[in-house]
Amino acid sequence: MTDQQFFEQFGQKVQDGLALWDSPSVAIGVIKDGKVVLCEGYGVRDVEQKLPATRETLYQIGSCSKAFTSALVAIMVDQGKLDWDTPIRKYVPEVTLYDAFTSENCTLRDLLSHRTGIPRHEYSWYRTDFTRKELVEHMKYLEPNQPFRTKFQYNNYGYILAGYIVEKLTGKTYEECLDEYLFRPLGMDRSCCFIDDIEQDPDHAEPYDRPEGGDGMHGLRKIPFYRASREDKSTGTGAPFAAAGSIDSCVEDMLKWVQLHLQGGKTPDGRQIISQAAMDEMHKPSMILQAPLDMPMEETQFCCYGMGWFAEVFRGHKILQHGGNIDGFSGFTSFVPDLNLGVVAYTNLNSSFLHYALARTIIDHYLGIEDGDWVKRYHDFVAERHGDSAKAMERFTGKQVEGTHPSHALEDFTGTYERNGYSPCVIRRQDETLVMEFLDRPNTLKHFHYDTFVTTDIVGELPPGIPVHFHTAEVGGMIDSLAMPLVTEAGGALVRFAKKN
Repeated sequence: MTDQQFFEQFGQKVQDGLALWDSPSVAIGVIKDGKVVLCEGYGVRDVEQKLPATRETLYQIGSCSKAFTSALVAIMVDQGKLDWDTPIRKYVPEVTLYDAFTSENCTLRDLLSHRTGIPRHEYSWYRTDFTRKELVEHMKYLEPNQPFRTKFQYNNYGYILAGYIVEKLTGKTYEECLDEYLFRPLGMDRSCCFIDDIEQDPDHAEPYDRPEGGDGMHGLRKIPFYRASREDKSTGTGAPFAAAGSIDSCVEDMLKWVQLHLQGGKTPDGRQIISQAAMDEMHKPSMILQAPLDMPMEETQFCCYGMGWFAEVFRGHKILQHGGNIDGFSGFTSFVPDLNLGVVAYTNLNSSFLHYALARTIIDHYLGIEDGDWVKRYHDFVAERHGDSAKAMERFTGKQVEGTHPSHALEDFTGTYERNGYSPCVIRRQDETLVMEFLDRPNTLKHFHYDTFVTTDIVGELPPGIPVHFHTAEVGGMIDSLAMPLVTEAGGALVRFAKKN
């Protein structure tokens, strides 16, 4: 099938996919042999206003931002200011991690390839009021759950710290570094980092999620942009987590980004802004994944992670790719070096996989494969995963024991519970129930058994049904702490909060 024939049919496939997934929009770009062959928006970027998506529509790209942070480090390596394998203690001696060995030996390669042994600890930064500096300082409180350099564990903190190191060495903010070293040289004129910028742009996508209490596969609910409380464009203060996932961009700009990688670090006008050697370091595998984060598929082998990029063999070809997700947006950035092919896709729907499916459909075309049925396969995968969510909660709660009751009066459970590195957790009584205030929203607790209650609303991005275990003091027997499974990786310990009042 020729490119013309494929793309004539592809538009209908996209529309069918939007209908199947009940999605508002998707924007897709393709660059082949240095030529843009597709750069278009489909569907509506604003459901209520029925505004169409375009090639210039701004989307939040989430963790697709991580490769930009690795690229900034690469530029500093080229300048001789940083080294991939020198312990970061040389650059930020004031920063310590949970144990002395990791603090003394951790390098930028370790941070950028997710091999520090530290799990996500996602809810120690997400929806908190901590500053960028405070998040870095809090890393000494984040327990590892695996030995150093033994296992891939996706972790936003490694990138937050890498961005902090770039700021310290340059004396500029992360956002200023992006503008100076990457956005402007590449002509990525629409790309930005502040929520004010994307909200005020006349061509931006609104964020959507599924309705609460639905089946997770149908319906749309407009949600707010995730605006960190510390972000303030008027003072140049970006989101504390910026280096891990704050970039807003459009497919037109993102094609310029993947072309930089396909051209070995050269801009469209031929300037070498990142050396070929540094590009190779980012792209080569640093850690093997025990299981893919993407949908399991027989077409993919040797899933690895470089620095800011997943590196895998897809149908016998090396592909570099990264997904992204942040409140109301999902993204996919990819390129296949031996095909000289780049494919990018972004959507304004939380935790969507439609864009993954459409991107792999395009890659299949250039591999000479008619149709991998990716839209349906991803849809069935996500539907099955949603159906298993109730069962998944059982691994955190265990089997419910009927006929039990709390060991204390509800009033005894109330108070403020604290834990270093996390926001406080407040438990208050409301009539005959307990309400937990954590991560900027109230959550009614339902008694499960004994002194364990379960949430009835989401915690961060964790679904309802997460257990909150209350514990009693060995002396006196009063309620003195609570614990929640906020670290969901295998081997992750319960996060414990001590009662302060």
